[in-house]
Amino acid sequence: MPINLEQINLSTASQYTRWGRLITPSWVHAAEVVAPLIGATLITKAVGVGKSGYIYGFFISAGEANNFLVNWTSGGVAKSKRIVFSGLGSIEAVDQVPLNEGLPADATTNVTITNVSAGGVGIVYQANLLYGEL
Repeated sequence: MPINLEQINLSTASQYTRWGRLITPSWVHAAEVVAPLIGATLITKAVGVGKSGYIYGFFISAGEANNFLVNWTSGGVAKSKRIVFSGLGSIEAVDQVPLNEGLPADATTNVTITNVSAGGVGIVYQANLLYGEL
């Protein structure tokens, strides 16, 4: 059933207008990782009991080329989106529509970002998630 914006307060209306649902995503930060192994988890966010998790954005930084996977489980099935780095650098992506729209992360599972190839000696990696749940 659609929400009648005339019947809710301004703060709630702004959440719905900005994110498309009554949610306020927040950044989940992780520490830097030096020379991560193949498939290392750079960040993890556990989905709450009885909740659905939505990925509204991510930040990934690496001192070399690599591929990354944003991973989650939806409907008991593993899902992922590949982020390709052709060289060193950082990328930040934020959107009003969640990366996993229509496939929210299942309750009591994890949303993660992992690297695909091993990191080079002394090379620093870092990842953050813009995450919200209902």
